[in-house]
Amino acid sequence: MFGITALKVLMMIAYGVPGFLLVKLKALGEDSIKAFAKFLLYVCQPALSLYTLSSVPSTPQLIKELWIFFAVTLVGQVAIIFLYYAVFSKKIKKDFGHRVCAVAGACGNVGFFGVPLLEYLIPGVPEVRVYSAAFSIAMNMLGWTLGLLLMTGDKKYIKLKAVFINPSVIAFAASFSLFAFGVKFPELPAEYIETLGRMSTVVCMTILGMRLATKSIPAIFSNYRIYIAAFSKLIISPIVIGVIFYFLPVSETVRTSAFILACCPAATMIQGLAETHGGDGRTAADIVLSTSLLCIFTIPLMWTLYNTLVF
Repeated sequence: MFGITALKVLMMIAYGVPGFLLVKLKALGEDSIKAFAKFLLYVCQPALSLYTLSSVPSTPQLIKELWIFFAVTLVGQVAIIFLYYAVFSKKIKKDFGHRVCAVAGACGNVGFFGVPLLEYLIPGVPEVRVYSAAFSIAMNMLGWTLGLLLMTGDKKYIKLKAVFINPSVIAFAASFSLFAFGVKFPELPAEYIETLGRMSTVVCMTILGMRLATKSIPAIFSNYRIYIAAFSKLIISPIVIGVIFYFLPVSETVRTSAFILACCPAATMIQGLAETHGGDGRTAADIVLSTSLLCIFTIPLMWTLYNTLVF
């Protein structure tokens, strides 16, 4: 089980190799990363949201589970952040890098990375894609409010507007409305949306590969903060989320989906928020890149432990 899962995760990470090589060989410049990032944010992400919520039939039970999943994962992510804050409270007050670590430890790449991972580890259950959308929207709401407050120390980000007026939430709101009312796209538009949505994993990994090509790997792993953030995101986060869901009266599919999504590496959103709002962008980038590499080992490990201890 460990080896097969590791190969699947490695294959997903390998999507970043072309981007890495193109930048290293100077076929693409570093400025190209922004163009790819905009394509991911404004095209692939809305398409992924539409695809995940339109690819399964809407039922009252599934909608109920979706809201439970959203609420519990939101609480779980807040708990992880406060746990980090409790352990490193003195460092957080002085070091913006640790502030980024606190947020990165809770917020994972549950969409672009999580959807294909769910489809592989829980095959034949299309409903799991919906849980990814719920986890993602909880993470985005948290990132644009409490996340920015922690990373910048500025209370202005704790606003109701920041919760609802951001690209991810708007895309989810539109997608959920169609999902709730059972609106289905005709075959050709549905195929078009699915293709763009599934491209998100490749585009996301391509961007990570391009960013990795602009950095020194030894320099990334010389940043001691990444080890703390990686342990928080890749080990502590799935344990906390897994324990919370274990004691809830939900189906095994819901519990397992939550655990798998919590195992995902740090969200690329963290780097974007840190860089654009005056946070520690270097540490954020190092965490995103390092956890994306380290998850090759941690996801198979955590999945094997989960199957041994829970199933």
